[in-house]
Amino acid sequence: MCFIVALNGVGSAPAFAGAWPQAPGAIEIIVPFTIATASEDYDAKGKSERRNRYTKRELAPYIEYGLTKDITLVSTLALTHEETSWLGKPLVQRAISRVEAGARFTLGTWQETLFSIQPLLAFHGAESEGDPFASRRGDIDGEIDLTMGQNFKLFGMDGFTDNLIGIRVKPASRPSEVKANITIGLRPFERTMFMLKSESYASFSGGGSGAPSEVQSNKLGLSFVRELDAPVSAEICAMTSVSGRNTIKEQSVSFALWYRF
Repeated sequence: MCFIVALNGVGSAPAFAGAWPQAPGAIEIIVPFTIATASEDYDAKGKSERRNRYTKRELAPYIEYGLTKDITLVSTLALTHEETSWLGKPLVQRAISRVEAGARFTLGTWQETLFSIQPLLAFHGAESEGDPFASRRGDIDGEIDLTMGQNFKLFGMDGFTDNLIGIRVKPASRPSEVKANITIGLRPFERTMFMLKSESYASFSGGGSGAPSEVQSNKLGLSFVRELDAPVSAEICAMTSVSGRNTIKEQSVSFALWYRF
């Protein structure tokens, strides 16, 4: 998913979503629609190889609510339609693929960077295509993230960085997962913003120290954001896999509408 992070969160304006908290009583609703395709896999050595074509369409409404000045409640509901084929037969899966809920707690500012911690629970309602170690239907994962947000100026333009480092623990002895998401945004005009995004994750086995990663994925994306009206913004984002192991080589396009009230 691509996020419009801190569209109004640069300079002296208030921040919305991402690493910044919502004001008490404020609500942010984000409705992204994503189309993803893959016709290649990454094998265990990171080499790409042909596979049956895979497509996914996902609608994943996301909401943030400012409970207090330092606590923001967050939740996601993902509706997913996936299609692939096996031995020439189409396989289709439609489901509420996941429901996530948690809260982001502001820790404070250090070196001009705002730090927050974000625990989440994630319920899975569908199998995951292309990842043999992924969560299964009925699993409930636990996740804890550290978010870091900072504003800056570049050639007179407002900009920001919004970074997240997290770990997700899965049941049934499935490998846990670490992830790192980096977003750099720049606003050349008052109501227009561009974002460069990097999303990476790797699963690892429990037990012995130094266990090798079983699944890795690294993606890069570019996003264009336009504020349509005071409470509404629109985004278009394209992302592609640049490297990986034991997962699909994916390309995606996302469209999102944001509403603040």
